Amino acid sequence: MTTLVRLVSEYCVWLIGACVLGILFYIGRAIAAHREKSRAIFTIEREAAASTRIRSIGMVFALLVLAAIIYFTATYLEPSLELVAENEATPTVPILLEPTPSPTLGPPTPTFTPRPTRSPRPTSTPEATLIPPTPTPEPVILPDCPNPGARLTNPTVNAVLQGPVKVTGSASIDNFDYYKFELRPVGATEWSTLQLFKEPVADGFLGTWDTSALPAGAYTFRLVVVDKTGNYPPPCEVSVTIEH
Repeated sequence: MTTLVRLVSEYCVWLIGACVLGILFYIGRAIAAHREKSRAIFTIEREAAASTRIRSIGMVFALLVLAAIIYFTATYLEPSLELVAENEATPTVPILLEPTPSPTLGPPTPTFTPRPTRSPRPTSTPEATLIPPTPTPEPVILPDCPNPGARLTNPTVNAVLQGPVKVTGSASIDNFDYYKFELRPVGATEWSTLQLFKEPVADGFLGTWDTSALPAGAYTFRLVVVDKTGNYPPPCEVSVTIEH
């Protein structure tokens, strides 16, 4: 069934053109039969001309219905089958080896500092207060997305993710059809589709990605924005790490 729908969609223009030629042919044949009936003298000739006209009109309507079916198949049915195939694809995530747990260290042994011996004339020296250094936050690196219409602003490069993740960015190109989230573990070659959305977004909230069901490890997450012809610009990819 899917193969037939794709063949009809591929040769849609030629099939509809053939239907139009057939319609014109049978219209001309119906007109000629009507003229023959008007000029006929005998009843048999008039009945034969009337029968030819009725068959020709019937073929015109049949070809019109066939052309409408071909147009509907190419315009609506074939894209719907592709979308259903995308939604039914089950993400396949290989089982990753669990990281080796770090050895559990015992409680630290307290170290006692001996008190200084008092001298005859003790001199009180205030103890210096050590201020811990302020940690320098790691710089936030956005993924290098070649097309501004398919761009991610979160998650960022090498982000460590847990649980639900708020995905933001842009998914808005010319002739927009839909956008989707895809994922693959580092080292794998096949992409798994996570979610699919039908509304364009410009610099806003794209969707929520729940990482709870995935094994911990390194992954590549990407945004794919598809137009109505089935084409898409280079996807926006970002390397992330999932922890639990």
